[in-house]
Amino acid sequence: MDLRELKKEVHALPDFSEHLQKFQQNWIKPVRTNTNKHLPFLQKLPEEKKQKINDILYAVQKTVKELEYAQVLNQKLQEYSRHLIELKLTTLNGDKAKANYLTNLLLHDEFVNTTHLIEDIKSLEKNLKSLSCKYHHANSLIQKEAPLDEAVQFLHLPHQEHLQKLLQTAKKQKMLVKGLGEHFIALAKETRRRKWN
Repeated sequence: MDLRELKKEVHALPDFSEHLQKFQQNWIKPVRTNTNKHLPFLQKLPEEKKQKINDILYAVQKTVKELEYAQVLNQKLQEYSRHLIELKLTTLNGDKAKANYLTNLLLHDEFVNTTHLIEDIKSLEKNLKSLSCKYHHANSLIQKEAPLDEAVQFLHLPHQEHLQKLLQTAKKQKMLVKGLGEHFIALAKETRRRKWN
């Protein structure tokens, strides 16, 4: 994929925080007497099961807090792609000083440096894997206890769709970081090899 296409893909990434918020809104809340009115079977669960589910939900809330930062990753990718295109144009125009500046920026800047971007992607992937695991564990506990018709109703709520959107967005971000990184390496090599005027 060429650099312009990568930049378009980066700008077309879905809003991570929006899907995270919708996931939270559509999934269950900790089981208390005044929550989850749309799922009355949760109130009828034995206290032991309620506590297990609540423990998982509190762990999910911690993970969600860590994921709230993920939208910044989209902004970092946009900034990174913009700087890469600028580096490519600068290299083509023969401006050595600006090419070196942009290369150093992409390597050492606090916001868009390559290493931090890769670490952010790995952290996001780890947190999403944790969220997905806890989500499926809680759902399996709920399905075992719920009457069939209410279990089906619960599964058809849009929470699963939003979780899938989060996972797809993270996968796309990872692919884009890889593509942008490959372009950066190629441009950095070209900048070093090039005979400047």
